[in-house]
Amino acid sequence: MASPRILSLLAVLVFSLLIWLYVREFAVLSNTLEVKGLVIGSMLVGGLISAGLIWRWRNRFTPWERHFPEVVLMLVFSVLFAPLFGSLLNRSLGESTTQSFDFVAETAYFASGYGILKGEKLTPTGWRLTVREGKTERRLKYKKQAYFPLTKPGDKILLPIRRGVFGVRVVEL
Repeated sequence: MASPRILSLLAVLVFSLLIWLYVREFAVLSNTLEVKGLVIGSMLVGGLISAGLIWRWRNRFTPWERHFPEVVLMLVFSVLFAPLFGSLLNRSLGESTTQSFDFVAETAYFASGYGILKGEKLTPTGWRLTVREGKTERRLKYKKQAYFPLTKPGDKILLPIRRGVFGVRVVEL
């Protein structure tokens, strides 16, 4: 059996890796078109799987009073990290296509952690693209460049879409 210090160090490294992956996944989640269903569904499935595994090995957690904090921690972490795994799984097994949208607007945004300094030249941090799909307006964010500087509102634009294994679409900008 490994020493408790090594197990603690390993747990901290795994937790740090999961946080790092989650932060990188935020950009993808902000461009996911049916993000609400993906997040809620992932949380439900993660909670059910975790509860099922705890129930399966319930003898290991007896007496319940002594292991209650561990069980709650496992349930909470499985529910909180389930959207990360749901999004990664959805994208990894999907197929890439293009889809037509009605262009509404593309605006630059500025983000500064410490405010704007006097005399500082402003450059956009990223862009927000607003498109319409039927009657639904979708807002997307990206940081690379302005993709539609000459496009007028109402024009049709093609965007790269990755339809995932769960049917959730992700715009790949």
